[in-house]
Amino acid sequence: MFGLTLVGLISLNDPPRVRVDASVLTCKQAGVKVIMVTGDQPPTAGAIAHKVNIISDPTKEYNYMVEELKMDKKKAWEECRAIVIHGDLLAEKHAEQADLDDNDPEKGRFLMDWISKPEVVFARTTPS
Repeated sequence: MFGLTLVGLISLNDPPRVRVDASVLTCKQAGVKVIMVTGDQPPTAGAIAHKVNIISDPTKEYNYMVEELKMDKKKAWEECRAIVIHGDLLAEKHAEQADLDDNDPEKGRFLMDWISKPEVVFARTTPS
């Protein structure tokens, strides 16, 4: 149709740095909560977070429980250990609360709720 011919196929693999998984475990054992912030897409971010011990059980991640297990959002929130938050949602929530007074206890509540989970990943984030 277009006169195009496939001449090749390439695959990329960008593995985590060596011993990141061990470093994360060391931090956790010392009581340090590790939160991952990445520009990767949520599925990639979640998989990498699991590979480096930030997410211990991917089946206990909120979005997986809602989308794959078809759980009610409230029940999934109560039962999940991990959450992967898309940067667009973070920006949207931040914009919604931009007009709230800085002393309003509701300002940033969404963020506090998210980071209250034991395992947290922010995906598709931007420098802003």
